[in-house]
Amino acid sequence: MNIIAAILVIAGALAAAASIMAYPRLRRRWRKPAQLTAAEQRLLLERLPWRDLLTARQRDKLLRLSARLLADVRFVGCGGLVLTGEMQLVVASQASLLCLGAQPAEFALPGEILIYPDAFYIPRDLPDEHGLVDDLPLLAAGEAWQEGRVVLSWSDIRQALAGAADNVVLHEFAHLLDFAAPDTEGAPPMAGVDSWSGPFSRAFDTLRAQGSPVIDIYGAESPAEFFAVAVEAFFQRGAELADAHPDLHAVMAAYFDLDTARCRPHFTDAQTQATPR
Repeated sequence: MNIIAAILVIAGALAAAASIMAYPRLRRRWRKPAQLTAAEQRLLLERLPWRDLLTARQRDKLLRLSARLLADVRFVGCGGLVLTGEMQLVVASQASLLCLGAQPAEFALPGEILIYPDAFYIPRDLPDEHGLVDDLPLLAAGEAWQEGRVVLSWSDIRQALAGAADNVVLHEFAHLLDFAAPDTEGAPPMAGVDSWSGPFSRAFDTLRAQGSPVIDIYGAESPAEFFAVAVEAFFQRGAELADAHPDLHAVMAAYFDLDTARCRPHFTDAQTQATPR
């Protein structure tokens, strides 16, 4: 094989590799926008506790964002959990709820969402503040990876639908919002971050010094965890957050374009049953 032929073969191989890598992105660009059926739209809104807060514009946007997430993200049932379409709608709608604000506020979609029947164990390989690594795995209800994976517990999702203070979907996808603004830990992508940082810093310092009647003490670990638990409190206990931390609630209401203190969410235990294999 002469030099020119070898160059052509190498160039052809590189072009083929580039086409394969670009294919998923090009396919998403060329295909029609994903849509939910009328039945899926009704079910999604029935299962969304905050549906009464949404304007018509926000409902339409929520349905579009949820359809895109369901089309582009791989859902995987783990530990014997058989996922249903309804379960996926519940996750997609709550994740998309975080992107309804007037400012561009979207996170990079994860490649896959893994859902376990219950809390799951994850290994701990990072050293603590003393440089030690704990040999025991951590029991967790959720986890978000910057590499493009979210892991959730279905039993914890159901408890949030029933009105529990914790909401693992909102918590983990709040981390994705935080990842989308790498220059500011504990804040979503936004213009005018100074108006956000003051109320958040004060509430974070208060939590670390004396706790909070609404915000989980787990948020005292770092600004990133504080943001995630504050998002949970904003949606699950909006009126109580507004009473205890009015400045914090105000900046979150402005960012998410939702006043969660205005009316109580429609919490009701999800009837969706996880079917074991």
